[in-house]
Amino acid sequence: MAKNRVVAIEIGTNTAKIVQLEQSFSSTVHLTNASVVAYRDKDDRLQVAESVKRLWDSLGDLPVQGGLRPLFNRNKTEIALALPRSLVNTKRLPNLPAATDEQLASIVAITAEAELPFRVEEAIFTYHDVQRTAEASSVELISTRRTTVTNYLDLLEQIGVSVSTVTPSMIGIAEIASNSGCTQPTFIVDIGAEQTDFCFMKDGKLRFSRSFRLGGNHLSEHLSRTLNIDIETASEEKQHISARETPAYTWTTQFISELQRSIAAATHYEGEVKTDGYQDLTQRETETELWLCGGGARVSDLASTCEAELNISTQLWNPLHAAQQHADIDIRPMRPEVEATLDEWGDTLAVPLGVGLNALKSTAPVSLLPKEAVETLTQTTRQRQLFAAAGLGILIIGGIFFGGYMLQRTQKYRSEAVEAQLRYYAQPMTSAKVQLGKELALTDMLVHRISPLDILHALSEIFRDRTQVAWTNFNITNLHEPTTTRITFNLESASHNAINTLLRALDRSGVFTNVRPGEVTTIAQDRKQIFQVQVRCNLTASAVKAFAKKRYPMPEPQIDEVANMEPSVTSPMLETFENEMNEKTK
Repeated sequence: MAKNRVVAIEIGTNTAKIVQLEQSFSSTVHLTNASVVAYRDKDDRLQVAESVKRLWDSLGDLPVQGGLRPLFNRNKTEIALALPRSLVNTKRLPNLPAATDEQLASIVAITAEAELPFRVEEAIFTYHDVQRTAEASSVELISTRRTTVTNYLDLLEQIGVSVSTVTPSMIGIAEIASNSGCTQPTFIVDIGAEQTDFCFMKDGKLRFSRSFRLGGNHLSEHLSRTLNIDIETASEEKQHISARETPAYTWTTQFISELQRSIAAATHYEGEVKTDGYQDLTQRETETELWLCGGGARVSDLASTCEAELNISTQLWNPLHAAQQHADIDIRPMRPEVEATLDEWGDTLAVPLGVGLNALKSTAPVSLLPKEAVETLTQTTRQRQLFAAAGLGILIIGGIFFGGYMLQRTQKYRSEAVEAQLRYYAQPMTSAKVQLGKELALTDMLVHRISPLDILHALSEIFRDRTQVAWTNFNITNLHEPTTTRITFNLESASHNAINTLLRALDRSGVFTNVRPGEVTTIAQDRKQIFQVQVRCNLTASAVKAFAKKRYPMPEPQIDEVANMEPSVTSPMLETFENEMNEKTK
């Protein structure tokens, strides 16, 4: 699969946060960028838009939203927006008919019309946490007002950002928690500036969520009134005052009271506790935990105070560190300013990290993006793809024509270069041809040509004693090609043994080969019996060399070369033949 990239944005009360996640081919998720920007007045949309614009520009390496560049980028970039839990309504829809996924969507759409807290045409809704039995199905309906979402979308469109999915913040918290080793029943509390999100996780899934209006700004305002200091000083002072101390204890008491209500609501919603209240759930200290995160969780001793008052194991939860330890999430080396952002704001990034993971890993992420926005986004993407395809086609056609033109020019240039080289070498080649012709002619003149005299001379060397053997009717054919030369002659001899001796001498001569005698006949001449035979033979491959040495004898060798000199071709033949003839005449 290609590398996917998600940019998650959370626009809060006092700060806007953005994280960039990428999933590589090995399924490892890399946190490649993060930034946080603060603003004073959340109601000043221009100020918020400018702050978010700076936030977006801090990413730096993202492709622009328009043009062809994103379409040819290997990374598929999704923009995920977090929607605060306080702006979302949830309701369990039990006892729905058993249905397939396609049927369930229609059933939920029909049922939601009667369950939504506002008019259906003003609402955007979706569902999650589908539970099925053989007889029925149930889902949790998530809804919000259409204007709520469009206000955020309009804000981002001002800076040229098109959102791909709108995810409720509790879905993001549940996603990052499930990727952080949250397997046992856990209450997760994300304390923001004005709102606190409460989530109950069990078996790695979100079972219950709510939001209550109490956060860090309320503590700052309380300290400002109690200590008679300005709000900025109170914001700094709350980082150093213990949650148990008198100036902050009032806020702490209210916070713990809201936690008690939330735990009781989660217990009732889950339906697991048979006795009154929430106390039975909190007594299972080994099974249930309370995790605190967000900027408000930085109040000194808040975790220990909650643990003592609620009798639940409580800890400060840094989602960034937890995801590094339990999930396959890697933080790549970054710019110093990004590393500083993670060090300072890592415990407040639960929502954007979770929203990004949900969009990156889920095949069907929970989204409250309006249908018309989805259709517009799809249509825009298709138009860009069509324009990109048309542009690509034009580029390809132009490239083909340009390539053909350049190829023609290149071939013409190469042809001219080759012709120039040929002209440069023409005179040397002519001279070389003339010299080669002379050398070939000289070589041809020096090559020994076999003549009939060479063959007659060789036969005469063998037939020296004409009193014993004589030959007649000498015939030679194909003498121009020594390997195919055929020699035919007749022999006459006074004895049959003399003919046999001569035939053996021919075989051993080294000049003649394939000696084939015909039938021996006898005639009477001058009262003597004469033996006659016709002999056919061919020349050996070394006959030409032997004849050449015979015709053009080498100079007499020196004394030290006698031992290495080759014997004459005919000397052994003549010596053997003469010895045999002498023995027969004795």
